[in-house]
Amino acid sequence: MMNQRDHDGTEQAVEPTRSTRRGFVRTAALGAAGLAASGTDRLANAVEAKAGPRPKTKIRIGTRVNQSWMKSENDNDLRYLKQIGVDYVDITLDMIEGYAEHGEFTRKALKTLVDRLGGLGLKIERANSLGPFYLNAHLARPEGQKEIDKLKRMAELLVDFEIPVYGIQACQARLHLANDNNRWIRRRGRGGYQYLHFDLDRVQSLGLKPKYKVTSDQLWKGLLNIYRQVIPIVDGSKTKVAMHGNDPPLHNFVGSPQILCRHSDFDRLFSEVPSANNGITFCCGTRYESGEDVLKGIEHFGKKKQLFHVHFRNVRGTLPDNRGYSEVFVDDGDMQMGQVVRALDAVGYDGVIDFDHPVGITGEGRLPKQYISFAVGYMRGLLHNL
Repeated sequence: MMNQRDHDGTEQAVEPTRSTRRGFVRTAALGAAGLAASGTDRLANAVEAKAGPRPKTKIRIGTRVNQSWMKSENDNDLRYLKQIGVDYVDITLDMIEGYAEHGEFTRKALKTLVDRLGGLGLKIERANSLGPFYLNAHLARPEGQKEIDKLKRMAELLVDFEIPVYGIQACQARLHLANDNNRWIRRRGRGGYQYLHFDLDRVQSLGLKPKYKVTSDQLWKGLLNIYRQVIPIVDGSKTKVAMHGNDPPLHNFVGSPQILCRHSDFDRLFSEVPSANNGITFCCGTRYESGEDVLKGIEHFGKKKQLFHVHFRNVRGTLPDNRGYSEVFVDDGDMQMGQVVRALDAVGYDGVIDFDHPVGITGEGRLPKQYISFAVGYMRGLLHNL
């Protein structure tokens, strides 16, 4: 009730009362009501003054975008994001001209994208590299040094443009497969919405095999070599390198090892290459799928100031208990996301949360705008309630 004048928010006209017993009673009642109202207002104001204004959370809302978001007339798809309250975007580097062809981009190409998004009121929060472009580096092959040199040159540009988060990722086992098309099952949730389900037993029955042999030691050697060359470039700057880890979080998957699946794996990476600019993209979904405690993980990395980006995804099921999981609506999974956002706020997290993976809703168009609207509204509600 805005622009209150009287207690009920309206300007009431009271008929003149005759000097009768009934009129006297009515006048007295109205006066008593006014006194009660003013007393209630004074009490509310006193409580508010004593408590003081609640500090606002520093957590911000973002969303993932890709090339598909760049194709609308007058950039109306991107304008939609701003209209629903999104200020920050999580991009993949192939959105920058030249990356898809050469595995790196120029200063001019980065500026073109930054300016285009900035003109719409959007800022790049996280710029995520794509694993195939530095697979040789991950595998510790000699030809991998050229790929690392490209990662380094891009790091210099991201530092210059003060892009907050640079995603350099773990080597995913699926990169070693000749065919990777049948890992997911589509299932239906409430009202028939579609979501992805991962069934480990089913995937193992497909007989998927890697094209070549890979070892954990080989992957650690490659990853640490990458980080030991890139981290010094961002050290001390406003740009931080954030590791997402393996998805699915299995140390052995489709015949190959994976090395970033547990909280202790991240601890090893951060201790082997110590820097205030070396931390985690904390994917709530992947961390939960691993069977580890999400809230304890937030506390663990938050206290160390290693939380740089958060994927605010909810799932059902874990790999240890269910040998699979489902990627469902953000309010429809096992986790209480209100607890998650409170845990992030409690450790002083001041970065972005984004919905991560969309689900399929009836009537959805070329882009998952219906789900994004739901997820962003849900996240905004949680943040406003802190």
